[in-house]
Amino acid sequence: LIIADVAGKGVQAALLVSSLHAYLSAYLESQMPLGELALRLNKVIYHASPDDKFITALIALLSPGTGQIEFVNAGHNPAYVVRANKEIQELPAKGLPLGMLDMDIPCDVDTVTIGVGERLLLYTDGITEAANIHDVFYDTHAPLSGFVSKHCPDSSTQFVSDLITDIKKFTGSAPQNDAITALYLHRLS
Repeated sequence: LIIADVAGKGVQAALLVSSLHAYLSAYLESQMPLGELALRLNKVIYHASPDDKFITALIALLSPGTGQIEFVNAGHNPAYVVRANKEIQELPAKGLPLGMLDMDIPCDVDTVTIGVGERLLLYTDGITEAANIHDVFYDTHAPLSGFVSKHCPDSSTQFVSDLITDIKKFTGSAPQNDAITALYLHRLS
């Protein structure tokens, strides 16, 4: 499971995403440990990008049979796990964004297990920073974690649809300034 966001827009940002995709695909096939993968990605993104570009990313390896997820969060938004009792467990960023510094700063590799009936949300800041006409952010108005804990439909598609509807209701006629991306996983068995 991967969610990433490039700082900035335009051709350079698009090329950086392509680089990330290519390197990530190659590194995942080699089955190297997740921490080493993150270090290598940092180096190649640093050398492939201008000074003002970097990538926040959350990279997770899911074992479907057990629900165990091994992950690194390189400066990306925290992920949310919705436990069976509707409590939210936040999986915070512990690392620097990819390509920000040309240093071998180890990335913390963490694990979490998603139980049957539990959920996981990965998202970009286009959701939390969606603004209304008064420049108030969606996450300031009503924290995303609150929405996540209250809206737990059985369908992941329904959750994402409900979330986008709620964001659009909040932003009204204000223009969308950033991409809105969400990955919602619901473990059924």
